[in-house]
Amino acid sequence: MFLEKAIPVKARDAYRRDAWGGMLAGLFNGAINPFLGFIARDTLNANGFIIGLMFAAPAIGSIFALLYANYMEGKQKMPYVVWPGVIGRGLFVFSLFAFTPTIFAIIVFLSLSLTSIIGPGYAAVLKEIYPDSHRGQIMGYIRVGMSFMNFTATLIVGYLLDGGKLPFIDITIPKVSFQILFPIAAILGMCSSLAFGSIKTAPVPAAKESAKKTSVFTFIKNTLHILVEDKTFAWFCIAIFVSGFGNLVVIPLYPIFQVDYLHISAAQIAMIVNATTIIWMLSYLYWGKHVDAKCPITATMISVFIGALLPLTYVFATKVWMLYPSALFSGITNAGTELAYFNSILMLSKRGRESQYQALHSFLFGIRGTIAPFAGVALYKTGMGIRYIFFLSFLMMVIGGLIQLKSINAHNRQKG
Repeated sequence: MFLEKAIPVKARDAYRRDAWGGMLAGLFNGAINPFLGFIARDTLNANGFIIGLMFAAPAIGSIFALLYANYMEGKQKMPYVVWPGVIGRGLFVFSLFAFTPTIFAIIVFLSLSLTSIIGPGYAAVLKEIYPDSHRGQIMGYIRVGMSFMNFTATLIVGYLLDGGKLPFIDITIPKVSFQILFPIAAILGMCSSLAFGSIKTAPVPAAKESAKKTSVFTFIKNTLHILVEDKTFAWFCIAIFVSGFGNLVVIPLYPIFQVDYLHISAAQIAMIVNATTIIWMLSYLYWGKHVDAKCPITATMISVFIGALLPLTYVFATKVWMLYPSALFSGITNAGTELAYFNSILMLSKRGRESQYQALHSFLFGIRGTIAPFAGVALYKTGMGIRYIFFLSFLMMVIGGLIQLKSINAHNRQKG
């Protein structure tokens, strides 16, 4: 497996299996995710509410992460990561029957909401299988392979959805419906979850498994109380909430702007997404080492500031080619925030409460992610110019990044 020699020997078997799962996940994600908004708007003529519902699905699912984390308490976490992934990704098989925007939205909503609840279990599994000193680097390596497969799948599917003559080559390809392409991708996605599930984890001690389980009410109360007892994590969550809200408020407006204002094609989306993926893939190599060597909270702040430039690009874009700078900002910040968020939470969480901290983070994501997309659509429907909403998104992300300084200062005081 690529880059394996840089991985500690004890973690190599898990790395191999995780890497195979990551590459299969890349094929699944690259074939489906870049085109969800485009298909909904361009092919099925979905309205803003339906698009908002689709993109709010991961957040709505994350609201239940607290309940799911409580249910997993005292149990081996791996099955609770694998099976939501298998079922959630497998739901795209039913794209065969997605002839209306409503049916398509239901499939997307169920899939994204189901796969979004695995965060707490995933955090606990990675905490177990990878050493703290190398986790960011290992996650970065795995995502390099995943990003490459993402690139490949997006490129192929983008041209298949459009059909016609390929650029630079005198070859004409037939147009293929998403109703055929998505079910194929769904099977690859299911295999990805199963590959990750083959990683060996330690069994839960019998005493811990048979221990009396915390009631749902007590678990939720204790989890929410983290915001009171842990000031550093509280500031971290506030900063992420503000910047994350700014990021998510324009998520459903991107496909509307691309299709209605710039008249983008599937092949053009694929090119922009793949430019993002190349930057994303290369950025993982940097961010993985940076997160391990330095403070991941600082990396989070830097990623947020870079990510704020993405909606700013849309403020000024009048042609499709003017969206290409957004690929640079998106690629850098996607890699940075994924590794930085995750490792910040693991660094700040109290030992044995990693799932609880991740569940709280997922819950707060669920709140902002449920409200923000619909808020963006509502602002658009009031007649507020779409470019003004993109600028509002930029301002909120900058403010969130500045608030992150509070969590950095609080963490430094704790260390001191």
